[in-house]
Amino acid sequence: MINTTLDQSLLDQPVVGVNLTAETFSEALGDSKTLLIFLRHFG
Repeated sequence: MINTTLDQSLLDQPVVGVNLTAETFSEALGDSKTLLIFLRHFG
């Protein structure tokens, strides 16, 4: 298992989207360990 810590500058980025109540990426992830998957859409 890979355990990676994200840079604070990334965690401080604002997030906007449907059903998101957090203001920053860090707030959206929360305090517990989180599996994070990035998906790209080419269409």
